[in-house]
Amino acid sequence: MAGSPGSRSEVVAADQGLWCRRGDPPVMETMHRHNDIEINVVVRGELRYLHAGAPLIVREGRIAMFWATQPHGLVDSRPGDVCWVHVPLATAMRWGLPEDAVRALLRARPLVVEAPELVARFAGMTSLWLEEIGDRAREEFALLEIRASLLRILQAEIEHASPAGPSDGGRRGLTAERLQHVRTMAQVVMDGFTDELAVADVASAVHLAPSHAMTVFRQAVGVTIGEYLTMCRVAEAQRLLITSELTTAEIASASGFGSLSSFYSHVTAACGMAPREYRRLGH
Repeated sequence: MAGSPGSRSEVVAADQGLWCRRGDPPVMETMHRHNDIEINVVVRGELRYLHAGAPLIVREGRIAMFWATQPHGLVDSRPGDVCWVHVPLATAMRWGLPEDAVRALLRARPLVVEAPELVARFAGMTSLWLEEIGDRAREEFALLEIRASLLRILQAEIEHASPAGPSDGGRRGLTAERLQHVRTMAQVVMDGFTDELAVADVASAVHLAPSHAMTVFRQAVGVTIGEYLTMCRVAEAQRLLITSELTTAEIASASGFGSLSSFYSHVTAACGMAPREYRRLGH
């Protein structure tokens, strides 16, 4: 097992920036988060993540892409050949992506597509990107190709998605100002989820009415502010269950849940089992 769940003792804020790696899955001793778009391409092997409190399995021939602000970390992976690319969110937002693409990138849950041909193409480019990233004269070439690869991943998801997907419902566009609001609100939630945090508190950080803030956030991320807050709290509760000897009541309080009943309800829904059962899995 590459990095067992019990070894995770904290959530760290990882460095942001354009980054590329290829090889065996690394051992991760902590959960981490960073304000980048993260792309994982499994050429051979398998990745097993804990992402925002929920399991995420990325099998051979598949690509996972997500906004990495939610706590995540590898908990078990098969040796193999995996390509990773991190693109700063600010860089991706300067690419003039279509609105549907921006919305897909900012949603809270990872995008996973099965696309062996795209995996092979991506792997072939990664070796070149490893040489170009960090080279001022050539890095722009890598960025142009990464942008094209990102759009191909999104197109692959569209081609495999159900034709009966949710409609836009007449929502307004994601302007640069709205995107900044979303980033700020997400950061407020990540910084304050262990405290009593109301939608009004999050909305005030961007000087919006709570109802309007909820609309803007859900439009971009695909979940409500309250659901995003719960995801952060569940992830923290899971971390404490498998890395500490705190009682369930203490964990409920430390992870921001206002009551034991809320803690049990949300953690059980996320884990598919009661908190005590989940704790036993980590020991």
